[in-house]
Order: sequence, then structure tokens, then C-alpha cells
Amino acid sequence: MSATAGPVSVRVDRRVALVTMADEAGRNALSPTLTAALRAALDRAVADPAVRVVVVTGTPAVFATGASREYLLRPERENVEPAVRAFLRCPLPVVAAMRGHALGGGLTQGLYADLPVLSERSYYAANYLNYGLVPEYGTTWLLPAKLGPVLGTELLYTARGYRGAELRDRGAPLRVTGHDRVLPEALDLARGIARAPRSTVELLKQQLATQTLARSDAAIAAESGPHERSWHSAEFHRLVRRRYGDAEEIAR
Repeated sequence: MSATAGPVSVRVDRRVALVTMADEAGRNALSPTLTAALRAALDRAVADPAVRVVVVTGTPAVFATGASREYLLRPERENVEPAVRAFLRCPLPVVAAMRGHALGGGLTQGLYADLPVLSERSYYAANYLNYGLVPEYGTTWLLPAKLGPVLGTELLYTARGYRGAELRDRGAPLRVTGHDRVLPEALDLARGIARAPRSTVELLKQQLATQTLARSDAAIAAESGPHERSWHSAEFHRLVRRRYGDAEEIAR
């Protein structure tokens, strides 16, 4: 089975569904179009009774880049949390083949997968502070949990990009491999999982996801107020316009 809905495609090879985000013009930013297409693609993959594992990937250059400029500057925000935690809520295990860069909400999205696979050469950044924002979506819990407390906290405070090889060398307990090996290794992982019966795989995913959702929900509750205050600050809007090249704002 193969299907495409907008910028997201689904291809099923026996027991593994490959979901590809390919909004190259938008650099896989969390736009309404991409998030809706991603959720629909995951639903299609899970609806196939033969599928036992989902592999999600982006383009070779970009996995996901977080919020778009339009999203960041609109007066009323769309709730993209369901898309950011979509892999966690998927009833089947998700392997994220993060061979391209993953930034901000895109990094959070990828790390909510059951098994992320990173590229040695791509950049991974929790760059919220670069925009005068504090994180949301449970990121303040997720990064220390997935990368280790010291390294995860460092990513949050520095807001800079770390190559996958650097994260590996710093002790991040994630699979990091050569750029061209990311997708093949992710598919190999998925095929190994897919040897188990679907009902068993679903039960294990439910067990693990229930625990992760509880911790993530608690983090979101703690993040909500500080994030809202930073979102409505004048500094946030100034930094967004500056970073996206708004000449009028820079001239002020």
C-alpha cells in the first residue's frame, strides 16, 4: 500500500509502514497543512492490519524544524501539541529516522518516538531561547530524560545546534549513525520489532506510552504559565522578526 496526502506519504512494506514528511518548501515546519497530513498518515498506517511498526522520516536535509514564522507571529495560536506528541500517542511503536536537522518543536517531536535514530552530521537544537521563548510540549522533561539530565539541560539553556556525533560523544543514550545509514538502520529496527504479534506490540506500546504521557503531562502543566508569559512578551516578537529578516523591525 502506498498513499500520499499533501506533503506526507505512506508506504507499507509487509509489516512496516514508512511515513515520509516532505514539505521541502516549508522545511517540514509545523504548519497546519503538515500537521494535519502527518496525523492522517499515521491513522492510515495504523488502520492497515498488517502493519506492526511505523517508521517516520523527513527529507535527507531536514527532519522537522519546529514552528513556522507565520505560526510564531499569528495573534491566535493553533494548538500543535497533538502533532508534536503524535508519535507518543500512536498505538503502534514509532521509529524516528531523524537523518536531517531537527530544531525546536521538531526535535521534541522526534524524541517522542519510541526509538529515535540520529545522523552523525545533522544538527539537533532546542532553540527556544533564541526566540525569547521558554519550551513547551513537555520538552523540559523530555530532553533530560532522553539525552541525560546534564546534556539535556545544556541543550535547553544554550539553544545551539549539536551535531549527532557530538551528542553521541557526550554520552547521549541514543542510536547515532552515519547520515546515509539512518533510514536503513531505522527500518532494520522496525523489522526486528515487527516479528512479534501485533497485539503484543500494541500492549507494550500502551504500557510505555501511558507512563511517558503521565510524566509529559506533568511537565506541560508546569511549562504552561511560563511559556504563555514569554509568548506574549515584546522581546519574543522582536526576536522572531529579527531572526526571520523583518527589515522594518530590525530598523527600529
